[in-house]
Amino acid sequence: MMSVKFKYIYQLFLTQFVILLIACLMIGLSISHFLKDYFFEEQVGILTKYGDTISNDLKYSPGNQTVSVLNSYQRILDVNNIHYTIMNNENQTIFPSSSRPLPPDFKISDADMKKLKKGETVTIKVDSRFNQEMSVVYVPIMNGETYLGAVILNAPISGTEKVVGTINQYMFYTILISILVALILSFLMSKLQVNRINKLRDATKRVTRGDYETRLKENNVDEIGELSHDFNLMTENLAESREEIERQERRRRQFITDVSHEMRTPLTTISGLTEGLVSDVIPKSETSRAIKLIDTEAKRLTKLVNENLDYERIQANKIVLYPTKFGVHAFLDLLSEQLEPLASKKKDKLIVDAPLDLEVYADYDRLTQIVMNIVKNSIQFTENGTITLRGYKDYKETILQIHDTGIGMDTEELEQIWERFYKADISRTNTAFGESGIGLSIVRQLVEIHGGSVTAESEPGCGSTFTIRLPFYGDNDV
Repeated sequence: MMSVKFKYIYQLFLTQFVILLIACLMIGLSISHFLKDYFFEEQVGILTKYGDTISNDLKYSPGNQTVSVLNSYQRILDVNNIHYTIMNNENQTIFPSSSRPLPPDFKISDADMKKLKKGETVTIKVDSRFNQEMSVVYVPIMNGETYLGAVILNAPISGTEKVVGTINQYMFYTILISILVALILSFLMSKLQVNRINKLRDATKRVTRGDYETRLKENNVDEIGELSHDFNLMTENLAESREEIERQERRRRQFITDVSHEMRTPLTTISGLTEGLVSDVIPKSETSRAIKLIDTEAKRLTKLVNENLDYERIQANKIVLYPTKFGVHAFLDLLSEQLEPLASKKKDKLIVDAPLDLEVYADYDRLTQIVMNIVKNSIQFTENGTITLRGYKDYKETILQIHDTGIGMDTEELEQIWERFYKADISRTNTAFGESGIGLSIVRQLVEIHGGSVTAESEPGCGSTFTIRLPFYGDNDV
């Protein structure tokens, strides 16, 4: 069953239309109600004002009031379509004697009479007791605190209703025009927003097809603009990631070529020597030398395999450390002795410089692997030089430093030596050291697993310095 799609532009348009329509209806009804109440209040106010005038005249000069004077009041009020009636305290009409504006059975209610006797004016916005709806005002005629009667003024509300109706009509046309204009603007704004979303959608499709150079126009006006900024950051990161993947892939292929070459050499040597031993081609006097060569080449192969296995174990977080505290001087001194034969082949001198009481907290075997890799790297690129193994303590850190006087590295090489498959000197891939380009990558990760850091400084022709910083934990922290 296919679902019916409701386009986003129509959703925006309909939502804005409904909100606008409800707002206009509420505003229109509120204004209409306010105007109706306002005009009724105005009409009641006018009636009250006229009633007070007539009541005062009757109160202060009752003897001078004649029928002609009262009729003159009526003529004046007729101009505004207002009629008045005077009733005594017995609820009887005393003016006018004929053409009475009040219904024959009209009486002031007991509740209203109580208010009049207290001197209060009673107003009724809409009274339905007449042949048409009226606004009615009762104004008391008082002599001191004595209630003498009341002036009753009434005016039809049809005029007020007509004015309110006319205003409502104009207001309806105004609201209708406003809604039409607002809808046009709403449609244009919705179309603009949807176009921006469609651009983002098209850009996303291009990215899914592998076009990481796609960019959107940015602005900080709204969330869509911020989303465009985030999208551009994403595509930039994807482009950088792709470049890094391609770069790593090139190095991986180079690494496979190098490893294949390195493995071919010892395998060829082992195979040739073994065949020579089996077929008695190699003289008895050379048997010991042949076996020693086989052992050396086998160790080269083992080292190469172990380095790759180590790297994969680190990547899979399968390395378990067994840290202990041990002396740095004895540790570096032992490594120096082990590497002395290798250094002597390059006519290099190994120097150990560390306090006798300096300690480090680390996995002994893994730290041996770390320092051994770095020192071998220094020996490989140093000839007739000096390699110094230094140790000292900083604030809550034990620092191991390996400095050589070798050929050094430029800035570009220095930034890449920690990456897997990278070699600082491709021309030396087939040295006796068997360096595969993976050692320093393992070094960095092993140091980081210890919670430390490793950095390198170097200049072409001025040697290199590797600095390992390992956090030191006291007896209470272990």
